[in-house]
Amino acid sequence: MSKITAHLAVGEGLSEPLITDVTIDALGIQIISFGKGLWRHASDTPSKIRRGMPRYSTIY
Repeated sequence: MSKITAHLAVGEGLSEPLITDVTIDALGIQIISFGKGLWRHASDTPSKIRRGMPRYSTIY
């Protein structure tokens, strides 16, 4: 497992997370479909497809 350093900024009133392309790349995230929230990790097999969190979910 690798280690990265990231800076977090919280914007009042934002309803969705914002993440830069550099951070996405550093985390090993490979986007399959932005609109459908489908992705895989760089270490996943090509057949592995993950789903993102539902669009309006609440995280506690």
